[in-house]
Amino acid sequence: MKNDQKKALVTRFAKIEGHVRSIKNMTEEERDLETIMQQIAAVKKAMDAAAKVIYTEQMKELIEQGVVDEALIKKKIDSFIR
Repeated sequence: MKNDQKKALVTRFAKIEGHVRSIKNMTEEERDLETIMQQIAAVKKAMDAAAKVIYTEQMKELIEQGVVDEALIKKKIDSFIR
Protein backbone atom coordinates (compact mmCIF):
# COMPACT_ATOMS: atom_id res chain seq x y z
CA MET A 1 0.00 0.00 0.00
CA LYS A 2 1.35 3.39 -0.94
CA ASN A 3 2.14 5.90 1.78
CA ASP A 4 -0.58 8.39 0.76
CA GLN A 5 -3.18 5.61 0.73
CA LYS A 6 -2.00 4.46 4.14
CA LYS A 7 -2.31 8.02 5.50
CA ALA A 8 -5.81 8.34 4.07
CA LEU A 9 -6.86 5.08 5.73
CA VAL A 10 -5.36 6.09 9.07
CA THR A 11 -7.27 9.38 8.85
CA ARG A 12 -10.46 7.52 7.97
CA PHE A 13 -10.02 5.18 10.95
CA ALA A 14 -9.40 8.13 13.27
CA LYS A 15 -12.72 9.64 12.15
CA ILE A 16 -14.46 6.31 12.69
CA GLU A 17 -12.90 6.09 16.13
CA GLY A 18 -14.32 9.52 16.96
CA HIS A 19 -17.75 8.44 15.77
CA VAL A 20 -17.63 5.35 17.97
CA ARG A 21 -16.66 7.47 20.98
CA SER A 22 -19.62 9.76 20.31
CA ILE A 23 -21.94 6.74 20.10
CA LYS A 24 -20.60 5.57 23.46
CA ASN A 25 -21.22 9.01 24.96
CA MET A 26 -24.71 9.19 23.44
CA THR A 27 -25.48 5.80 24.97
CA GLU A 28 -24.21 6.89 28.39
CA GLU A 29 -26.32 10.05 28.12
CA GLU A 30 -29.33 7.90 27.16
CA ARG A 31 -29.94 9.81 23.94
CA ASP A 32 -32.79 8.63 21.74
CA LEU A 33 -32.23 5.25 20.15
CA GLU A 34 -33.01 6.43 16.61
CA THR A 35 -30.10 8.88 16.69
CA ILE A 36 -27.77 6.24 18.12
CA MET A 37 -28.82 3.74 15.45
CA GLN A 38 -28.22 6.31 12.70
CA GLN A 39 -24.70 6.86 14.00
CA ILE A 40 -24.06 3.12 14.18
CA ALA A 41 -25.21 2.80 10.56
CA ALA A 42 -22.81 5.59 9.57
CA VAL A 43 -19.92 3.82 11.29
CA LYS A 44 -20.78 0.53 9.59
CA LYS A 45 -20.86 2.27 6.20
CA ALA A 46 -17.51 3.96 6.89
CA MET A 47 -15.95 0.64 7.93
CA ASP A 48 -17.27 -1.05 4.79
CA ALA A 49 -15.77 1.72 2.67
CA ALA A 50 -12.40 1.32 4.41
CA ALA A 51 -12.52 -2.44 3.93
CA LYS A 52 -13.17 -1.96 0.21
CA VAL A 53 -10.12 0.29 -0.09
CA ILE A 54 -7.93 -2.30 1.66
CA TYR A 55 -9.36 -5.13 -0.42
CA THR A 56 -8.91 -3.23 -3.68
CA GLU A 57 -5.30 -2.42 -2.83
CA GLN A 58 -4.62 -6.03 -1.94
CA MET A 59 -6.06 -7.24 -5.25
CA LYS A 60 -4.01 -4.62 -7.16
CA GLU A 61 -0.86 -5.82 -5.43
CA LEU A 62 -1.60 -9.44 -6.35
CA ILE A 63 -2.17 -8.44 -9.98
CA GLU A 64 1.00 -6.33 -10.08
CA GLN A 65 2.98 -9.25 -8.63
CA GLY A 66 1.56 -11.50 -11.33
CA VAL A 67 -0.17 -13.81 -8.87
CA VAL A 68 -2.41 -16.12 -10.84
CA ASP A 69 -3.07 -18.68 -8.12
CA GLU A 70 -6.84 -18.97 -8.43
CA ALA A 71 -7.14 -20.67 -5.03
CA LEU A 72 -5.35 -17.77 -3.32
CA ILE A 73 -7.46 -15.18 -5.11
CA LYS A 74 -10.66 -17.09 -4.27
CA LYS A 75 -9.57 -17.29 -0.62
CA LYS A 76 -8.99 -13.52 -0.51
CA ILE A 77 -12.38 -12.83 -2.14
CA ASP A 78 -14.16 -15.23 0.24
CA SER A 79 -12.56 -13.62 3.27
CA PHE A 80 -13.70 -10.21 2.11
CA ILE A 81 -17.28 -11.32 1.46
CA ARG A 82 -17.71 -12.77 4.97
